[in-house]
Formats: sequence, structure tokens, C-alpha cells
Amino acid sequence: MDFIAIIITITFGFSIMLLFLSLFYAVIKCSWKAMLVSCIASLPISMYFLSGNPPISFLGFVPLLFFALTVIFRRASQKEVA
Repeated sequence: MDFIAIIITITFGFSIMLLFLSLFYAVIKCSWKAMLVSCIASLPISMYFLSGNPPISFLGFVPLLFFALTVIFRRASQKEVA
């Protein structure tokens, strides 16, 4: 049982670290790929928040915001190239 708890803790820690690093890079460089990485990295955390009480469960929809920003950044980068 302790092994599973350690694996879950490591997964959440790595996910949070990757989320903040990629989000920071995506906002600074307007990179849609980094925003997509932050969207995927926020999925384990959002699943945890979706199981909570209603005020906290709304944080589970943060990956949708990240995905919308991914689409916006992708369209902006395509307009720069064209």
C-alpha cells in the first residue's frame, strides 16, 4: 500500500512541476506546444479536484482553459507564418 502512495505522490509532484514550467514557458514565448504540454500535465491534478466539493471541483476544468489557450496560440502562430 505504501508503494502505491509513493507512486501517486511522485506523479502529482512531477505533474505540478511540469505544469508550472511549461505554463511559464508557454506564456513567455507564446508557444502552443508548451501550452499543450501544460494541458496534459494538469490532467492528473484536475481529476483529483473533480472528485472534491463543488467550489473545489471547478478547478478540475482548468485543462479546458489550457486547451483553449493552446488553440489560440496555434492560430496566432499560423497567422504569423502565413
